[in-house]
Amino acid sequence: MEFNLQTYYERIGLELSGTETETEKLKKMHLHHITHIPFEALNPYMDIPVGVDAESTFEKLVVNKRGGYCFEQNSLFCTALKAAGFNVYGVHARVGATGDFGLPLHRMNIVEADGVRYVADVGFGGDCFVLPLELKLDVEQSDGRNTYRIIKNPTPECDYAVQILKDGKFANLLGIIEKPAQEADFEVCSFYTNCSPKSGFKLFLMCARPTMEGGKYTLFNRAGSYTDPEGNVEHFELKSDEEFVAYFRDKLLINMDGFEFKFREPQPK
Repeated sequence: MEFNLQTYYERIGLELSGTETETEKLKKMHLHHITHIPFEALNPYMDIPVGVDAESTFEKLVVNKRGGYCFEQNSLFCTALKAAGFNVYGVHARVGATGDFGLPLHRMNIVEADGVRYVADVGFGGDCFVLPLELKLDVEQSDGRNTYRIIKNPTPECDYAVQILKDGKFANLLGIIEKPAQEADFEVCSFYTNCSPKSGFKLFLMCARPTMEGGKYTLFNRAGSYTDPEGNVEHFELKSDEEFVAYFRDKLLINMDGFEFKFREPQPK
C-alpha cells in the first residue's frame, strides 16, 4: 500500500511548516491524531469485523472518518510515522490493573526522533498521554494534562511501565514489552478483542476524545462526561439512540453516515 500522508494530515487537521525538528514533528502528529481521531469501539459493540492492516485502518479512520481502538489507531499511526520518515515499530502492552497488569491486549509504538526513543500511543481511551513520552527512566514527564514516568522491569512480563501520577502517588497505566512485535500478532490480539464474549468492548460501550484545547469527552455505556481544561467535570446521561448518534457525531467527531447504532443494556454477570 502507498500511504497518502497528505490525506492523513488533512484528516488530523495538521499543517506543517517544514521547519520542524523530528521531535517537534512527532509531537504535532501525536497530538493532532489523538484529538481528531477518537477512541471508539463501536464495531465490536455492534458485532462488526475490525481490520488492523494498513489498508483497513486508512479506509476506516481516514477516508470514512471513524475512530477505532488501539490495534487500529496505533497501526495507522505507525504507518503514518514510517511514511513521514521515522524509525518506528509496534510493541505489545498490558493495561495496568491493581498492583499488576492485564493480558497483552494493547498496542503501542516506539519511535525514534532526533536520536531519542519515545513511547507513542494514540489508541488508549483512558488517561493516556496526548504527547509522546521520552523513553527515559524515573523522570517525571508532563503532557500538559497529567504527569507520567517510565520505570523498568515492573514485572517479569513487562520491560517497562508507564505510570501516571494520581492523588500524589504513581500508579501503573501500561506495561510495555519492548521487543518489536509482528503485525500478525496484533491481528490475533485484535481478533480476541473484537470477537471474544469476554472482551470489554463487546460488553460495554466505551469512547473518548481529548480536545486540542485541553478538555476531554468520555462515554461509558450511558454515562458521559466532559472535563474542561481547568479540570471541571460535567456529567450527563444519554437516553436514546438518537442522543448517542448526536454525541458520537458532534462531540466525538465520529462520522455516523451509513452506520446504524443500537444501544443495548449491559447484561448482568
